This record gives sequence, structure tokens and C-alpha cells, in this order.
Amino acid sequence: MSVQSLCRIIGHVYDTKGMRLRGVRVICDGKETFTLFDGTYEFNDVKPGTYTISVTLKGFKSDSKTITLKEGETVVTNFQLSEAVGNAKIHGSVYDAETNKPITGGTVTLIMPISNRYASLNKNGYYEFKNLVGDTYELSVSIPGYKDEKAIVKVNDGEEKIQNFYCKPVRIIEPCWG
Repeated sequence: MSVQSLCRIIGHVYDTKGMRLRGVRVICDGKETFTLFDGTYEFNDVKPGTYTISVTLKGFKSDSKTITLKEGETVVTNFQLSEAVGNAKIHGSVYDAETNKPITGGTVTLIMPISNRYASLNKNGYYEFKNLVGDTYELSVSIPGYKDEKAIVKVNDGEEKIQNFYCKPVRIIEPCWG
């Protein structure tokens, strides 16, 4: 097949607000790429034919489109992904590792590829993340005066997982010379 008869597939991936999404996994005919910082992707040197392009990004609903390429053609295929809403929940409490008492005044972060989610600790040190899609999530706790803690939590659709954190106080030791 000559170079002139090969095709290209290019496009952008956006969210429902029109923001370009980076790091989206794009698959076409078993080949994989990821969108760049500006939401663009491309597949070069594709043979003419019919292909299904699939896009996935954690926290968003997956999508796919089928296209047909003719010799030498460049096809623009854009996607608009909406946020995924599930019925899973991760919740728990944050405690002082030495006293086992709840800690207040901190934040638990659910780390996501595009936009993290945050939960402030209530007066009992409790936090929760609701409406999650079944997946594996990274959580991080950051509280002034304590060492940061992290956890990886796998939750299935419809499941509720408890993830408690025990944070160690940070001790500032003054040198003996002053």
C-alpha cells in the first residue's frame, strides 16, 4: 500500500463544559494513544476501512464511534465525555495515631486525572465520597501538624468501603544549640 493511500484519524476530547481533556485513553484497531495536554489525539498511517474508536478516562463515561476511512483521507472524530456517576461510596474517619482520637480541620483528597475531589473532616474526623463508579481510587490525607497519609481503595458498583486513616503527629525537634 502506498503512503498516499494511507489515512489519518485526528480529533479532540472535551468534557461537557467544553474543556479539553488530557490523558484520555484512545483505542483504534488495537492501537492505543493518549490525548495531549490540549485534548488532541491522532492515529497516522491507518489503512482504509471501518474502525471503532473508543475513549476512556477515570471519572468520565466511556464513549466510542465507528468511522469509515477512504484512501488518503483524514477524518476528524471528536468526543465529548460526561462525568460518570455511580452508586459506590468510600468513607471513614481520620485519627491521631498516638491518641486514637478523631482529627478535625483537615482534608481528604480523592485523586482523579483531571479534577480531584475534596472532603473536609467534620467534628468527628469523618469524611465521605459518594456517587463513585466502581474503580480503584487513590486517597490522600493532609492535615496541618501531621504526616500525610495515602491509601489505594478498590470499590465495586453499589459497594460501600470504609477507609480509616491514622496520622502521626509531626514533631519539631529543636537542636540543642538553640
